[in-house]
Amino acid sequence: MKREGGSSAAEAVIAFPVFMVVLLFAVQMTLWAHAASLVQAAAGEGDQIARAAGGSLPAGEHQADSVLSTLGAQVVMDPSVTVRAISGGMVEVRVSGTAEAVLPWVRLPVAATRIGPEQEFRVSG
Repeated sequence: MKREGGSSAAEAVIAFPVFMVVLLFAVQMTLWAHAASLVQAAAGEGDQIARAAGGSLPAGEHQADSVLSTLGAQVVMDPSVTVRAISGGMVEVRVSGTAEAVLPWVRLPVAATRIGPEQEFRVSG
């Protein structure tokens, strides 16, 4: 006798793991996108503080670190923040890290750089 339902069970055995890997990959890409947006937000916040009139490079670095520790502690792994003055009165803020891994063999880097002029108050006249 031939069983009629045998082929659908075999297909399910193959299809279910494939579906799970695709689902986990989608979750991984979502976490990567979220980590990338958090890194960009941290770079923007650090840039604003570092370039503001009366601001400083250490204050900008502290602000970027604070944003990452408050919003991205569970998503951005091994964060790194660098704030430095570059030529021409410009400030550069670099924030980097890796997205939290759902798939064990995937380590996706995230990074953002903001560069802008230092703001200063000038008296006209």
